[in-house]
Amino acid sequence: MYRLGIDVDGVNTYCVVVSQNLQVICKAQLPTTDDVLTGIEQIVRHVLQHAGLHPSQIKAVIIGTSQGYKALLDHQNLAGVITIRLGTSKGSIPPLYEADQSLQQAIRLRYVELPGGHMVDGTPYPMENSRSLLEQFLRGVSVNPDDAFAIASTFSPMNGDHERQVAAWIKQLCGTHVSLTMSHEIGNIGFLERENTAVLNAALARSMRQTLCGLTELFQCLGVSAGIFLTQNNGSVMSHTYALRYPIRTLCSRACNSFRGAAFLAGRNDCVMVNVEENLTHIGIWKKGFPKLIGVGRKIAGIPVNLQMPEISTLDWGAKREVDDDALDRIYQAIQRYQPRFEPLPILFTGEGSEKVVPLFKYPWADVVQTDHTAYVSAIGACIAPISGHVDRMYWLNENNGRDEAIALAKEEAVKEAVLAGANPETVNIQAIEAAPLSYIPCQALRIQVRATGLIEPNGPFR
Repeated sequence: MYRLGIDVDGVNTYCVVVSQNLQVICKAQLPTTDDVLTGIEQIVRHVLQHAGLHPSQIKAVIIGTSQGYKALLDHQNLAGVITIRLGTSKGSIPPLYEADQSLQQAIRLRYVELPGGHMVDGTPYPMENSRSLLEQFLRGVSVNPDDAFAIASTFSPMNGDHERQVAAWIKQLCGTHVSLTMSHEIGNIGFLERENTAVLNAALARSMRQTLCGLTELFQCLGVSAGIFLTQNNGSVMSHTYALRYPIRTLCSRACNSFRGAAFLAGRNDCVMVNVEENLTHIGIWKKGFPKLIGVGRKIAGIPVNLQMPEISTLDWGAKREVDDDALDRIYQAIQRYQPRFEPLPILFTGEGSEKVVPLFKYPWADVVQTDHTAYVSAIGACIAPISGHVDRMYWLNENNGRDEAIALAKEEAVKEAVLAGANPETVNIQAIEAAPLSYIPCQALRIQVRATGLIEPNGPFR
């Protein structure tokens, strides 16, 4: 049995076929078409023919794409967004406050503040007249079929009931077909950042549906009945349907795919990564089989968000330009940002432009390594990535619910998230746990972060 790994960027579409024993048996690249699905169809037909495989031999299809990020940066093909904010503070900073005016115009942002939300311990505030105020607001705005809703409530990661209630009202008033994003499903503590995340996710719903909604039918026509998955920002994969629901989780995935593919080919679990593309160079750190994630200060298109994202430095220099001393120095300085002080990690170069850089790059304190299949590392990384579920929230401790019980609950929720993302339940295990007490809270509380990972299929080496 085999897997297809597909990587779609703005210029080319890459595809690899990987066998059960993790051997790359076929690879190809074709120009990316305006209709992304057409390009995927062409390259899949190509590799199946050249590998001599029957479509039924494909076990899974995993896709990495930058189309959502491109749509956001270009302000093209975005859904109009209607934001519902639940809380007790009226007239505060509006949603997407730090976005440039052209983006706000592109998504035709409209919002209303309603009574509701929760306290820091999850205790609800009254939702006085919220239903009637919502109805009044919706009568005053033009809701188009392609519009999407973003719902954000204070401390909803502690208690998401009010967001779910408003979502139910919207479906009653506007129809069950409407696109909805509830902030507690994709973000954690930090209201404005979580709200921004929900708004951007809602804005991307239209673009992602138009780009990828026909994938299932496409592969059925090709005779491929395997599951379809997309890669996400934390270096793992999620089911196609899950990605359509949370498109914002795909925005930084291609860089993570490249890192994973390069680490696999080089046989490294811990290293500094340098991915040299045509126009950009991405530098980050790969630690224990996953990208290091940003702790604070996360932004997308300059907008603060509350989302799992890799910590990556991007240089506006790529393989199309000459490798001069300035370029080498910029790469060197970026690498220094990630290197431990006393035990430098190996430096792993990959990407199509790495062949030009490695012979000229001097780094006396660590090994400098270059991978094979440099143009295809992102497709390879997508092909071998696990499915994951992540929990990051506050848990309140009392005599009936201590530290051990809170951690057990967080682990259970992380496993559930992995299964929802498409993991086979029999294969899910806990990958990492962090638990830290919260300061300035007048009662015992823990912030617990748990990552659970699993496999698409119950058996096999794909981990």
